[in-house]
Amino acid sequence: MDVWSESLLQWFWKVKRDLPWRKTKNPYAIWISEVMLQQTQVKTVIPYYLAFLERFPTVQSLAQAELEEVLEMWRGLGYYSRARHLWEGARFILDNSDGKFPEHYEGLLKIPGVGEYTAGAIASIAFGERVPAIDGNVNRVLARILAWEEPTGRVKSRRFFREVLEDCQPSDYPGDFNQALMELGATLCAPKIVKCEDCPLNRACAAHELAQELAFPVKQGQQRVTESLRLTLVLRKGDRFLINKRPAEGLLANLWEFPGEEIFQQDRKAWAEQTWPAAVAEFFENAHSVVLDTKVWYELYQRVIWDRVQDQNVWYQLEQHLKVKGPLYHVFSHRRWEMYWIVLDCSEELQPQEGMRWVSREELEKIAFPVAFQKVLIQEL
Repeated sequence: MDVWSESLLQWFWKVKRDLPWRKTKNPYAIWISEVMLQQTQVKTVIPYYLAFLERFPTVQSLAQAELEEVLEMWRGLGYYSRARHLWEGARFILDNSDGKFPEHYEGLLKIPGVGEYTAGAIASIAFGERVPAIDGNVNRVLARILAWEEPTGRVKSRRFFREVLEDCQPSDYPGDFNQALMELGATLCAPKIVKCEDCPLNRACAAHELAQELAFPVKQGQQRVTESLRLTLVLRKGDRFLINKRPAEGLLANLWEFPGEEIFQQDRKAWAEQTWPAAVAEFFENAHSVVLDTKVWYELYQRVIWDRVQDQNVWYQLEQHLKVKGPLYHVFSHRRWEMYWIVLDCSEELQPQEGMRWVSREELEKIAFPVAFQKVLIQEL
């Protein structure tokens, strides 16, 4: 064990946070924690982690559950594709190895949804395999220690960082070493705040020597955020709401939503021309012009609702007192919704078409209902 590794491990064993997933070598439990911790803060994850393992204590129980139930348990954590990947991975393990986890890095990589980082974390922590686990925290720590002058997302950077860790990772405590690097990035070597005086590796850190810690990692050109208009129908009868299941692929896959339509910014003119003459289509490129037009909402209602029994009632409500709510903005990783919605009261429950259902307010609190639509619901109650 070199001095670099020894200093890091001694620091970790002394100051590491008391987290529930650090009290087990169970690969399934470690897998759940690693997936939950992707893009979610530790304090948020802890109660979800405990509740999830109580409901699905084994990979077999997760694999045999309905996807809908898994998504419901995930409600509030966001990025629901993570839950779906866990479920798919559990089914793969059950089908291919009778529920027994692969005990090596290469075998773990075969599980759907398990990438290099997650495989490395499970292999090193659960099975003691000497293999790196490089997440965002580790990338940042290494970029600063090395004063690395290229973006960490590049293939060259990933390859070199992996070689560095393979050289210095101890054979005795590979899992603790990986966790120590993650802990360092999460607590002392954060994106905007550094506590170099407390860092066990400050003497080995090139960025610290240059007094330019926050200049690393070097930023790559940020991906442009896609802007889109999201028109939403809140159909209700008393305390019951009509909801729609989203497609199995793409944004918010398999989750429930209020019915509606998404129009990307670059498509607004073409979308308008489907209903209005080209001469006025320019007018409808502006979101505020679109959402104030009665015909827009009636045409939308007729496109997404097949049952025609409420057509006259809907048209009457729109003509007499159209009240458009919004804008409400919701940002995903690389997409931003500008949301507008209207509330329509139904004199009777529409016959739900395939993929739709009527639910109560209490039921909405239990199903996988994305935050974007929870925001709308909160404003209506």
